[in-house]
Formats: sequence, C-alpha cells, structure tokens
Amino acid sequence: MKLLYVEDNPFDRDLTRRALLKQIPSLEWDAAGGVSEAVVKLDSQKYDVVLLDMWLQDGCGMDVLLHVRRHNLELAVVIVAGSGDEGSVIQYLKAGAQDYIPKRGMYLEQLGGHLTRAQERLRDNIRPNSVLTVLFVESSRDDVELTRRHFDRRAPHIHLEVQSDGAAALAWLAQPGHHADIALLDLRLPGMTGLELLENLKSLYKFPCILITGRGDESAAAKAMSLGAVDYIIKEHGYVAALPGVIEYAHLLSAYSALRLTYARIQDGITQA
Repeated sequence: MKLLYVEDNPFDRDLTRRALLKQIPSLEWDAAGGVSEAVVKLDSQKYDVVLLDMWLQDGCGMDVLLHVRRHNLELAVVIVAGSGDEGSVIQYLKAGAQDYIPKRGMYLEQLGGHLTRAQERLRDNIRPNSVLTVLFVESSRDDVELTRRHFDRRAPHIHLEVQSDGAAALAWLAQPGHHADIALLDLRLPGMTGLELLENLKSLYKFPCILITGRGDESAAAKAMSLGAVDYIIKEHGYVAALPGVIEYAHLLSAYSALRLTYARIQDGITQA
C-alpha cells in the first residue's frame, strides 16, 4: 500500500507514520503539509490511499478530495479530524471519501485496519468517484444564485454548469471536451421550452434529465415523463435542499441501468455462442 498523508501538523505526521509502519510493515509512506503540496504529489505520483486531515492551513481536506475526484484518480480517501460536525462528515462521505475517523482515544491503533478496509470499499463503491457535472439550464438569476449557494455548502461534489436557455445549453454540449452527467432543466425557458430542450437532449445524449418548474402543470408533467425525464420537481419551499439527493439518485439509476444493459448483452453473447 502506498499512502499519502495530508496533515499540516508535523507531530501528528510523525506519530501516524510510526503507528502505521507497525501495523503495515510493507507500507510506502509519503506526506504533504497542505493542499498545494498534496495536489503536486497527486499529479506526479500514484497512490493507493490518501489519509486526509479535514482542516489544513492553506485550505481544507475537501479541496484535495475534489481534486482526486475531478481527475478520476483511482485511490481510496480516508478523512481524519480532531474536530468536526455531522454535516461536514456527511459532505465528505457524499463527495466520495471511503471512511471518516475522529482523532479520539486510541484511533491510531486501529488506523491500519481502516485504511485496508477503505481500499476494499473503493472496489465496491457504488457512489461516483468523480465530481458530477450537472447542466443546469435556468433563466432566473435568483434561482441560480440560490441553488449555487446551497450546492457550495451542502454538495460540493456536484458541479453546476449554468446556461440560461436551451440554445446555449446545446451549444455548450457541442464543444469538444464538454460533457454532463445529468441535466437539470427549468420548464419555462426563453425561446426553446424545457420540454423542447428535453426532447433534443434525449435524441442526442444518454444522460438523465430532470425538469423543475415554478408552477405545477399536469399536462407538462405527463409530457416530461413520456419524453424520458427521470423526475419532475415543483419549486416549492425547500425544493433546493432536496436537489442533491435527487441528482445523485438519478445518476445511480442511470449507472445501474447501463450495467444491466451490459450484462444482458454479455448473456446474449454467451447464449449465441
């Protein structure tokens, strides 16, 4: 196991190194004192596990975790912290960390086992290992700002690519290197409506689409679902808080459907052979 420990306290680094080498004698140890140094090391070397302190002098552990996910680095991430709250822990785990360990009691004596199990969890992890890119097509600046603020605080592993209308969204997708994992579309857009954009997207791309609207409309809801939308959300009180969960669920359903299709093709090939 090759480990990178990101910790700005040299005393903690030394204690952790000594404890882990006793538990995992074959461990390849490396350390970084902050976000900047960790990013440089991650870009130039291959690691199996990153042990990441939640709070660092030049940033926070989330900066490193998001770098790992954005660059699709195949490694397990374990978070350690001397102090933290339930909300922070959930954010890190949702962003793809395999484990969280509070720096309390005899935690160092159990750390080796946590790191080994984190590698196993990485192989079985159904959560996306990269940052989810959501194409958010919304013409209301207030709604965009409200949604951005919430996602920055509660779902930093989800990146919102904002476009104000359907034509701009299609143009953005057509550019080389641009992709979306999910589309979040307002129903009432200037020019091309949300339903028209949905129809265009479903004919050109494979990612799931979610429609949102400020006013309920039974016929629009029925039309959206018949066109292939995976969900239809009304902008009621508290709807923004529910969006990250809806997006993650839609992405997991899409990934599961793709796996089932692949399995069916493999079985069909075996039968024909």
